[in-house]
This record gives sequence, structure tokens and C-alpha cells, in this order.
Amino acid sequence: MSAQHREVMSLDLPDNAKRFFTDIWGIKKLYPPQSDAMPAVLSGSNTLLAIPTASGKSLVAYIAILRKLLVDDIGSKAVYIVPLKALASEKYEELKELGDHLGLKIGLGIGDSVREVANTDTCDILVCTSEKLDSIMRSNSDVVANVSIVIADEFHLMNDSSRGPTLEINLTRLRYLRPESQLVALSATVGNCKELAEWLDATLIQSDWRPVALEYSTFHDLHIEPRMVQSSQIGEEIAKLNPPRDIEGPKSHPAGAIIIDSLAQDGQLLVFVGTRRSAQSEARNLAKRVKKVLAKQDPERLAKLQELAAKLSRNTQSTMGESLCESISGGVAFHHAGLTHTQRKEVESAFKQGLLVALTATPTLAAGVNLPARRVLVRDIKRWDDGMSRPLPVMEMRQMLGRAGRPRYDDFGEAWILCKGTDGWELADEVSDKYFFGPIEDITSKLASEPAMRMHLLSMITSGGMQHRSSIFDFFKATFLGHCISSGVLEERLDKMLKWLIDERFIRKDGIDEHFSVSHDIKQQSDEGSDLETDMPAWAKIADSTGGVEFKFETESYSEQSYVNRSSAHTGATLGFSNAADLRSVGGWEADQSTDNLAMKYEATIMGERVTQFYLDPLSASILRHGLRRAIRRLVRDNAPVTDFGLLHLATATPDFSSLWAKSKDMAQGSPLWVKTNSVEDELLHDSSYEERLLGYVKSSWMLEMWMDENTLREIEATLEVTPGDVNYRVDIISWLMSGAQAILMADDVFSEEHMEHISKLSTQIDIIKQRVRHGCKKDLLQLVNLRSIGRRRARELAALGYRSVKSLAAMDQKEISTLSSKRGWGPKIVDNLLIEVGKYIKRENADKGNLKFPKSDKNLNSEQLRDDDVPLDGEN
Repeated sequence: MSAQHREVMSLDLPDNAKRFFTDIWGIKKLYPPQSDAMPAVLSGSNTLLAIPTASGKSLVAYIAILRKLLVDDIGSKAVYIVPLKALASEKYEELKELGDHLGLKIGLGIGDSVREVANTDTCDILVCTSEKLDSIMRSNSDVVANVSIVIADEFHLMNDSSRGPTLEINLTRLRYLRPESQLVALSATVGNCKELAEWLDATLIQSDWRPVALEYSTFHDLHIEPRMVQSSQIGEEIAKLNPPRDIEGPKSHPAGAIIIDSLAQDGQLLVFVGTRRSAQSEARNLAKRVKKVLAKQDPERLAKLQELAAKLSRNTQSTMGESLCESISGGVAFHHAGLTHTQRKEVESAFKQGLLVALTATPTLAAGVNLPARRVLVRDIKRWDDGMSRPLPVMEMRQMLGRAGRPRYDDFGEAWILCKGTDGWELADEVSDKYFFGPIEDITSKLASEPAMRMHLLSMITSGGMQHRSSIFDFFKATFLGHCISSGVLEERLDKMLKWLIDERFIRKDGIDEHFSVSHDIKQQSDEGSDLETDMPAWAKIADSTGGVEFKFETESYSEQSYVNRSSAHTGATLGFSNAADLRSVGGWEADQSTDNLAMKYEATIMGERVTQFYLDPLSASILRHGLRRAIRRLVRDNAPVTDFGLLHLATATPDFSSLWAKSKDMAQGSPLWVKTNSVEDELLHDSSYEERLLGYVKSSWMLEMWMDENTLREIEATLEVTPGDVNYRVDIISWLMSGAQAILMADDVFSEEHMEHISKLSTQIDIIKQRVRHGCKKDLLQLVNLRSIGRRRARELAALGYRSVKSLAAMDQKEISTLSSKRGWGPKIVDNLLIEVGKYIKRENADKGNLKFPKSDKNLNSEQLRDDDVPLDGEN
């Protein structure tokens, strides 16, 4: 421990920064792990800080940022990467308070608003998700041109298959673009911390120290067995285990016994369960017990809870929302992805304020917002994953248990695991050995997965400045994947994916770059390498000018694997899934059998550029393109329908859409979903050979169709058992996918000029679907819902009064205005704002509309002809 860095006022920071920490945030001394990190952090070294939850990782990051921006590199920029939008908002609020006092502008990058884009360009500290940062660097890498420090929060989530690859690519790309910038990674303890620190060229600061002592216990048959203490004491003053004890209550409901015990000690309880349904049912059962106790012991608190429940119930539009209000009125809430944004915020706020006694949640909460409690109970140690019930990973379990013990509020925390079964004693020992004393899993790179590899490989060729085979391999060798596997295996995987991207016409070979090849030879023979400068990508120029960085080139050539003609995954019968690299191109080029050497140059096609710009998985783009070609052929021949449902189904069939799953009852012959699927069979533009997957796609499309037809969230929930949060999430995704589909349609080059009328018609249809999905309304309301503050409910009320267009609203006389103002839910202020928006709309209505542009042809179509709408049209390339 670095004693000289224990006192905040002794840190080498500006006085106003130190006074902010001591006077505003009340932090006068650093925790031991924070103090240990100061020498590396303040010297500008890369640092990997692997310490438990609530041990002060964020403060270390803030100190590192202030040192860079206010002392070492004044005028530079900091990037703070987080995995989730909710966590980004939380960090943004903390940094904004800090920035307001120190004259630093904070930007937030989690969406696509115009205001947000402006902030990302001009801010001093950018807080963003990995996906948003990736998108920013794709479109405008100049945003990170003066970055001096990068913070990677929740770094251990690089192990996550969905978010991990993007974080890994971002860190690698930032290290190439800004090799002199400092990197601070904040992580929970993982198995291979040393290997990760080696990859990052970072100083490793690792500790089990916690500010609040945490006692780990097993719980079975109402018996608490303390097993281990993670202490805040240093040296020999290690906290002792509490003696085992039994608690009172029903054995049939262990969580109920625990919450009564927690109430008796005036503590809050977090209960982690395996599923959303379990979270709701457990919350409902616990609320009944808590309500009885509060009615006798704390009626004032119960009254406040009922006020909160009444407030939420006013905007509740679903059975799930009613269940939440009922639970809250009893002092317990549930938290999962099915909640709306408003519901989540209210629940989190009530728990932080100490109003709620308990919160039941799925494990995703452990990786999200900061919601600590005195006591944590993990009720379910298994969950359904990949077709079977699997034990939770140790890393994930430690994250959940680490929520116990609130700094500045509790002297200690209690982390309990419920051990179910006939032999609770034996199971408790096994659980203890695995989760308390067992090793934590290693972080492994998820970049090798096909979705991640194809998406980021295309991105680096399109917008990353890496067009030569040598540059591509060098970059991916610098990733954690490249750090962990052999060069030969990495090159084989990259070659396989390059071949697929070429076959799908997202990239093309531009031939051997002789100048680039000569530069390689020159670089091998001498250290001068002046000729390399002209063809170097931007990141390489920066890196090459940095001391200690050396580029090595080879002239060895690599041969591609022979092309194997495989049946299309779009049409061939398969069980489960097919590898993307094994798909036969739909309208792609024949594989080039020539050998690629290191100087082979690749470039993105127009289609590849659009895919990257819209942040699509290339396989999603391939599926959309194939289905849209079928739609055009149907329109030209007029021999099959092209419906809104068919286009929705096409988008839901892409890997970028999070499809709903068909339940067992849905798969029964004669079920509503089964009937719906058969009724729309001729409308579908995508083939699904796997019945369960087909039903899931149809269910997703049906949900979106109901939303567009103005069904209420309650009606959607009753029909399809889909919660409001899930509807809102998928509405956002489908709006984005429809925009991507339009771009793909216009970038496709297989049709001739004579088909342009039908392309324009299909593009307009997609645009209308996009607007209807966004607003959740029928076509006749689109003008009205595009007015600010007019949602689908108010728009339908206006339509019922005879106002179906903006012009009709503009023509209202004073009597009509007064009548509308007097209606329930309106009022003079709302109507005045409506008329202002009407005036703005009329001024804009004559704005120029973009003309459709027909792309130049890339190459001839070579597709398998299996359906009528797969047969090329006359004049189709």
C-alpha cells in the first residue's frame, strides 16, 4: 500500500479538484486498493484494477481522468466506456457534477439524437457504451484524435458473448489510433488477471479488500452457516465468522423467513432468481408477508409505499404493471428487462432511498446499476441456458453476492446462497467449495464467434483504414483473441471470413498492391521505410511515429481453402443453424481461387459500406437483401403479395433482431400462433426450416403488427404474453432494421432501370412501416403523430373529431379550438403547443425530398433458383 497516497489532499492534482473530493463528496482518504493504484495511475501508466464490487474503482478512474485533462495533457479528451445504457447515465450524472465544478464538459453517447452527436464532438469527457463508441469511430474517427485517456468500466464483461467483442475491438482500435493514451480498466476479480494485464501492457492492481466486511453463508433448512469473511481489516485484524444460527419461519418459503429476519434488523434484501416469472411471483409472495409486518410496526412507511404504487398504477397499461404496483404496495418490487424505463427508474429510486424492503431480480441486475443492500440472497443457482439447466458461473455469482453491504450505510454485509434439495448439508458444502473458495473463471475472447468476426472484419476494411491483408492480420493479432491463439489459427479464421464477405459481395479484391509489397521488402532490408508512409492507414502512421513501436512485414503468401458448394441456409433443410462462412452466396460472386499474399488489397462495395454505416451484422444484411429481391420480383410479376407482415417477418428473421420464442403451447397444432403462421405462409419472404424458429419469427412479427394496429400493451400482453418493456425494446430494434433495409434496397445493384418504379414503391412501403412501428399507429395517423407531443392516443382522438391531417388542424376556428381545449386530457396549454407545431410543420412540408439513386453494378448475379421469387427478372443482372 502506498501510504503517501492515502490522503486525498496529498494527491498531485489541482487544488480545486482535491477540494471537490473532500468538501463535496466527503472523500478525505483513499481505500487501500485505491491508494495502491495511484503510482501507476498518476504516472500515466496503463492500469488494470481488479477489486471487488463497491471498493471504489470509479474514483480511481475519475482521479486518472483529472490528472490527464487538468495536468498532463491539458485540452485533451477522455473516453469512459460502460457496457449498459443505465450505467452510462449513472456515470454521466456523477461526472457532470464533477465537471460542473471543474469546468469540464461531459458528453453522453447512448443513442442517436442530433444533440447527443454534437456533445460527443465537443465534450471533454465522453461517457458511452461500447456499441456507441464503435459507431462513432466508424463514422468519424477524428472524435478520438485527441483522446489522452480511456476508461473501460466493467472490463470483466469482455467475457460476455454479446458485448465483449465490441469492447475488445474498441480497446484494440484505440490503442492503434492513440498508442500514447493511457488505458485504465476497471474489473471484478477474474481468473486470468495477469494475462489480461499483459495484453493491455498494464500494471495489475489486484485485491480482495472491501470497505464493508462481507460474510458469505450457505442457507438450507432455515439454517445459516457462515463460511467466509471478506474483510475491510488489514493485517492480523481479520474479522471472525459469526456463529451458525437458525431463523424462524416456514421451511416451505425460505425467502419469506429471510425477509422477516431482515426487517427485524432494519435491513434491505436483494433476492436473485433465475427467471422473470420467478422474480414476479417471489415479489408477490414476499410482499404479502412484509405488508402484515409494516401494518403493525411502520404504518407510515406502508402509506408511502401505497402512494408510490398508486402513482405507478396511473400509467400502467399491462397486467405485469398491475402486479408490480400490487407488490410495491406491500414493500417489495421486482426488477427485470420486461419493465418500462419509467417503472425501472421508480423502482431503483425507491430501493436506493430505503423505502422498499426488498427487491427480487434476475442476474442481469448485478451487471447493471448500483443497487447494494445489507443482505443478498441468491435463491436460484441454476438457470436455463442453451437447452439445459446449468449452474451459474462463479464470476457471475460473485458479482451478485458482492452487492451485499452498502458503503457509508452498513458495518457489514451478508451474502447468502440458498441450497435446495433433500440433503441440504451436503449441497451446502459443495456450494461453498465452488462459489466461496473455488477459482473464478478466466475471461476468454468472444471475438472468434462468427457474428462478431464478420461484423468487425467488415468494419475495419470499410472504415478502419485496413485494406491490405497484412494490416488486417496485424490488427487482429493485437486483439485479446490474437494474444491467446496462434497466428496460424487466427489467419485461418480471418481467411474464411474474408472469403465469405467476398462471396456475399460486401467486399471485393482490388488486386496485389505492388507498391505496398515493395514497401514490405524495403522495410525488411532497412529501418528507413520512407516509402511506407504514403500507403499507411492513419492508425499505422501514428503508431509508426511512436517510440518503441516497430512494424515487421513478411512476404509469405497464404492460400484460401477451396470453395465448397454448400446448400443455402436460406433454403436448404437444416437443424439448428449453419455457419455463416458455410453459406452459399445469394447473388454473390464465385470464389476466387487465386492465392492472396500480404499485399492483397480489399475494398468495400457500396453494399458493404451501407452495412457498416447502419451497424448491421453482415448476415442480417444478406438475409434482408435476399428477401427484398424476392419482394421486387413479386411486385414486377404481380404473382404474390408483398405485405407489411412479410417485411416485418423478414426483419425479425435477422440475427440483429431479438426474436421471441414460441412456447410449448404455441407449438401445438391449432394454437393461435399455429393458425396465424399458416394464414401468412404466402406472405413470408424468408424461409425457416426449423419449425420452432419459424413460429418465433411469426410471433415477433405478430406482436409488431398488433402494435402498429394500435392494440394496447395490455392486449398484446394478453394475446402473446409479451411485457411492455419487451415490446418497447423490439420496436426500437425494428425501426433501425427497417432503416437498414431501405439502405440495402437502394444499394443493391442487380435490378435494371426498368425496375426502378417497383424499387421506389417498396422503399416507400418500408418507410411507412418504419414510421408506423415507431409511433404504434395506423397509416391514417402518420401526419398527426409526427407533430411533437402528439402520441397515438391523442392522434386517434383528433381523428375521431374529424382532424386527420395537419391542414385540417390549421384550419380550426376559435370555437373548435375552445372545444378541443375543454376536452379531458387536453387543456389550453397543450392545444396552444399543438398549434405552434402545426405552424412549423406547414413551413417544412415543401422541403425537398431525396431522389432515389440507382447504384452501379458490381458483378453478375449467381444465385440458386429454388422459389418463383428467386428466379431473376428479365434485365436483372
